[in-house]
Amino acid sequence: WIPDSRANKQDDQQSSAVSLSSRRIVILGKTGVGKSAAGNTILGQKVFRSEKRKTAVTTECSDAHTTVSDRSVSVADTPGFFDTQMRPGNLASKIGSSVYLSSPGPHAFLIVFPVNIRFTEHEQQISQQIKMMFGEEVLKYSIILFTHEDLLDEPLEELIQHNSILRHLVQQCGGRYQVFNNRDENNREQVNDLLKKIDTMVEQNGGGHYSNQMFQDAQRFRQKEEERRLREEEEHNENTEFTQFFTKYGHNLRMSAFALGKFERLGDVISTCIHESPHAAVGGCHGHATQYTHNNLRVVL
Repeated sequence: WIPDSRANKQDDQQSSAVSLSSRRIVILGKTGVGKSAAGNTILGQKVFRSEKRKTAVTTECSDAHTTVSDRSVSVADTPGFFDTQMRPGNLASKIGSSVYLSSPGPHAFLIVFPVNIRFTEHEQQISQQIKMMFGEEVLKYSIILFTHEDLLDEPLEELIQHNSILRHLVQQCGGRYQVFNNRDENNREQVNDLLKKIDTMVEQNGGGHYSNQMFQDAQRFRQKEEERRLREEEEHNENTEFTQFFTKYGHNLRMSAFALGKFERLGDVISTCIHESPHAAVGGCHGHATQYTHNNLRVVL
């Protein structure tokens, strides 16, 4: 039994340990949503290259470290999902390297969307892409980060509530979200709010973080899924090619098979005649013939 005062003191010490420990953050999202700018906002300085353009500025993973409110914080910036300048496999490999930059593993993944986003097919696929890349457990360590707060024309809660796809994604992330105004560089309150939410999430995850082992397990699963997809695609292509071939040449094939069947039956009869039936040699070669009879069928060679 621990007296209340001692128990409270221990709780305070544990809470203090959580709040003062380091935090490792990975930022994910499409090209042009403000990932690099959000990283700079967290760090309180311009470290990552950030420009307002639709083509990718970030093509490699990079990380930076700083101290925020007397605690160590590292941020890993990543290339954008669906970057058309890179092959999908190469892009996935580069985004995945963020886990190793954050070794022994990130405490939080920030999935970035601008508040004025129009959800297209790509946005709907992002959570699936993230789970495929990092495994099903990744959303336990994820927070939705909205950027461009200055463009909000309605409360953020209403924006989420009115968009079923966005609402479902926030729910998958345990209801966790934060909004940034990357133009307001001196607003450290938004950064402290984010770190508090990360602290709460870490506590909910038992004080742990996403690990390299989780990532390796996800990669093995992804490889198996890719092999299965390629097998199914190959089988589908083979079936399609066979169907097209048979549609074009099926009649000729059936006629050929019928003719071959008749010749095969004739060959069987000849073989039987030669081995089993009495025969009368009428002569040899050069104008002579040999006659065989089997089941009232006469074959002359």
